[in-house]
Amino acid sequence: MTQLYPSLQIQELDVTLLRRGLAVQTRVFYADSLPGNKATVVRYWDSPKGVFVRCNYGKNLSGKSLLKTMPANVLALAN
Repeated sequence: MTQLYPSLQIQELDVTLLRRGLAVQTRVFYADSLPGNKATVVRYWDSPKGVFVRCNYGKNLSGKSLLKTMPANVLALAN
């Protein structure tokens, strides 16, 4: 069976590189974010469930920021 949104075959984000403003991209379909969507890191934190990253995917047509929180392992460095 083929996936509707196939994952990108790139290495997941190394959490030691995380910093505010880092350009990242989604590598797997997660939280309605398609693989390949580019974002910038707003903030990140460590929790018992792993490292989570708050990403800004730009602005919608009314000017509001498109923010999503996701685990670091679904992200990769942007090309």
